[in-house]
Amino acid sequence: MKNYLTFIEKQRRSVLRSFCLLPVIASGPVAIAQDETDEKLEEVFVTGSYSATTLGLGKGYESLREIPQSITVITSQIIKDQNMLTLNDAMKSATGVTVKSYGSGTSGFLLRGFELDSISLDGVRSIGSAAGTHGHGAPDLFFFEQVEVIRGPAGLLEGAGEPGGYINLARKKAKENRSVSLKGLAHSWPGYRAEVDATGALTGDGKLRGRAAVGYEDSDSYIDNIDSQRKMLYSTLEYDATESLSFAIGALIDDQDIIPDVGVPVNNDGTFADIDREIYTGSPFNFKESKLSRQFFETKYQFNSGTTIAFTLNNLDRNFEYLLNYTTTPLAPPSGETSRWALSTDQELSEQSFDLHANIPFFLFGQEHRVLIGANGREAENYTSGFALDFTYPSIDVFDPSSAENPDPADTLTQFRDPSTTDSKENGLYFKSVLGLTGSTDLILGGRLTNEWETKTDDGSPASKIENEFTPYFGLVQEISQSANVYFSVTESFVPQEDRDVNDNVIDPRTGQQYEFGLKGELNEGQGNYHVAIFQITEDNRAIEDLENPGFAIAGGEVKSEGFEAEISGNVSENLKVLAGYAYTDTEFVESDDPAEEGTRFSTDTPEHSLKLWGTYNISSDFYFGLGAEYGSGVFAEQSDVRWEDDGYTIFSMMAAYELNDRVKFIVNGTNLTDAIYYSRVQGGGRQNYFGEPRQFKLSVEASF
Repeated sequence: MKNYLTFIEKQRRSVLRSFCLLPVIASGPVAIAQDETDEKLEEVFVTGSYSATTLGLGKGYESLREIPQSITVITSQIIKDQNMLTLNDAMKSATGVTVKSYGSGTSGFLLRGFELDSISLDGVRSIGSAAGTHGHGAPDLFFFEQVEVIRGPAGLLEGAGEPGGYINLARKKAKENRSVSLKGLAHSWPGYRAEVDATGALTGDGKLRGRAAVGYEDSDSYIDNIDSQRKMLYSTLEYDATESLSFAIGALIDDQDIIPDVGVPVNNDGTFADIDREIYTGSPFNFKESKLSRQFFETKYQFNSGTTIAFTLNNLDRNFEYLLNYTTTPLAPPSGETSRWALSTDQELSEQSFDLHANIPFFLFGQEHRVLIGANGREAENYTSGFALDFTYPSIDVFDPSSAENPDPADTLTQFRDPSTTDSKENGLYFKSVLGLTGSTDLILGGRLTNEWETKTDDGSPASKIENEFTPYFGLVQEISQSANVYFSVTESFVPQEDRDVNDNVIDPRTGQQYEFGLKGELNEGQGNYHVAIFQITEDNRAIEDLENPGFAIAGGEVKSEGFEAEISGNVSENLKVLAGYAYTDTEFVESDDPAEEGTRFSTDTPEHSLKLWGTYNISSDFYFGLGAEYGSGVFAEQSDVRWEDDGYTIFSMMAAYELNDRVKFIVNGTNLTDAIYYSRVQGGGRQNYFGEPRQFKLSVEASF
């Protein structure tokens, strides 16, 4: 039987690590003076790493091996080495994640065949952070320390959500040691970016700490006439009122001006037109202005027993407006003529969210146990001015775009959809218990009760309303050696729907269930991780057409996703760091309103085979280089009897880093080194077919003081 006092001390030190090491938890191995038992742990030694041994998700830290789901962590060192700028860049390196372009920096993210509808910030779900044409765009990594990705349903964490996975962005924290970082970046399209980041203690005892950062980017695109500007501001104050109680407040602003792009048309016979990937089919008047701001408050309290209580409050505002025109019809070879529409709208979103939870360790029947209990919720108001459209905007010849007429669309737009406001709210209670059955076996039981999920339109009528929806969570983790665990988990999800049946009742939510079995282990004394997993997700209750009552729906659709994933990450040897993953994903319609669709692929945007390789090797103490490769087995789209299919792609990347001294570092990156031409997304028809990005080189220099 383990000594109770030893257990309590271990929990106390674990909690202190959560407070003290949060800014660096993903940066590498941490060494802590073991003789400190009554004083706050302050001596932290960090080396850059590709491995995170623990995961937070805003709910307290636990070992990756203890979580019975597939997880990828994009650490701060990976972000720096690959000069990642936005979440798009990070997700291109994450195992099993497909980046679905909507043009000009906006994307959706598909995990195991399902596109996410939200992204979490410090463990708090936010629809305001979602991407896509009508969203702000991919979050900039300027504000965040690391990216955490869980594959499979995360109903325990977020309530309503797609079953494919969960993405959490962990913000940058204020540090006690004072430092100023200056970073400049230039790329070959061309473009440049500048960042200043300062942090440090504001009082002699280090209890009050601050961090402030400002960034600016001005960039062209590989697409003609596309450019963008981005202004970023971040600040936070953190205060340790006592050794047990801490507070943090902060704010960020992300302001973008960008020319929107909607891709290129394809031929109406299932082939791709022989057009340049640099082609721009819009007009000189196209624009998109988007501003996102976030304010947050956090507080944590630590008891001597090891229990912690944490509270987070978020306010997020997102305003954007755009004017664009886009191609609407496929080409009829050999003609390059395609029709265009012009579209204008503006939106204002205000969102408030909170999370309150407690982590409670305890000792019973000779074993260690933990319980997480919490409540979270969100309210949002989304106003849109409606849509103004011009269905007769002049067509364009994609083989000679300079010949197109481009009158100012503002003179011809007419209101197509009236202004509207949609209010939404959700709240719920959740719990997770990790019960030590034996010294090597943990049983995980949990779930979330969504008390209320509702959306309302201007007239107050509910578009969708859910009450008392419970999503259970089950897992079993078995240690098979000092460095490896096997696990099995069953997780669920639900997604509200707005379709109505013949009695004008809203269709019940889509419900998903996943079974996952896997192996997780550590390499190089914990500095590296590996995992393999097999999974199956079924989602039913999907709204399909009511064939007996045209115009209405029934809940009879079902889809399935199953596959295999393998990943290795971290410092696998003294000089070699890697992030490498393979995913096989097979999706299909099981039941559909179209019998011919049953048995066909459900997510045509998700390649069956995806391989992502990246590694760096230290040549000397001041020089290292990296190589990478990515393979996707291809995507396709079908409309009526026409099928457009891209055969897949293989692209290569590299980097070289040189440390001039302990303060100045240069990094050169190259992507798509062979300049392969391929389609990263195929939608078919007249728009949203996107080429993969061509060859690009980046040079960055960072100086720290």
